[in-house]
Amino acid sequence: MTKITSGTWIENPVAGQRALLVKLPAETGGRYFEMEYICQPFTGKYAIPSHYHPACTERFEILSGKARYRLGKVEGTAGVGETVLFPPGIEHIHPWSDSNEELHIRMFSEANPPDLAGLNANINTGITNFGLARDGKVDQNGLPNLLQQAVSGIKNIPGAVPAGMSPGTARIVIGFLALLGHAFGYHATYPEYGDV
Repeated sequence: MTKITSGTWIENPVAGQRALLVKLPAETGGRYFEMEYICQPFTGKYAIPSHYHPACTERFEILSGKARYRLGKVEGTAGVGETVLFPPGIEHIHPWSDSNEELHIRMFSEANPPDLAGLNANINTGITNFGLARDGKVDQNGLPNLLQQAVSGIKNIPGAVPAGMSPGTARIVIGFLALLGHAFGYHATYPEYGDV
């Protein structure tokens, strides 16, 4: 398995995104990771399904372009120099491009208490999804099929939970789908894409 290190760019051409892994959880004692991502014009809304983090705060600094995001039931916008904060426990969709120019964002995901395994699982899901997208194994939004999502996603619970589910319900539902996914040969990570 190739080890992905900080300074690595990954790309999801279907979702119109590329991401730079700036600082990995292992470098921060599992306290946080830092990445930058770029969305092509008017892309990125569906790159990561709506979810929440019971013990993580996410911060998004807009470096260029215009962003739209969802926090709870409210959609908002943010421009260059603004920061959007997603507190623990609130369902959200990460900022996406809301203009005809690229959106460039610096993102911090901070776990309290530190959670090296959970933060790594979060990054590995992205690495796997982006690799599958490069190989044409995703839908029109850049996401893999439900069973592949479950196999990757079960590793994220309880650090990241799909919208509308409690961590306990997610463990049961996603866990069942992940068992099916494993039976069909899906993996959380793949040697050709690597992991952190």
